Amino acid sequence: MTPLSQADAERYRREAQECRELAEKADSPLDKEAWLQLAGDWLKLAQEAERGTKRG
Repeated sequence: MTPLSQADAERYRREAQECRELAEKADSPLDKEAWLQLAGDWLKLAQEAERGTKRG
């Protein structure tokens, strides 16, 4: 598996932000919750990528 880079972390943070924006526009509470869950998942990936870049 290829090590993650700072660029990967930044991309994951942008994805998370997009999910939060979509959550704000969601009509249904279920849709909003799903978008926020995805945002959280993207943020976890960003944090893992950042930790990976500090080890290398």
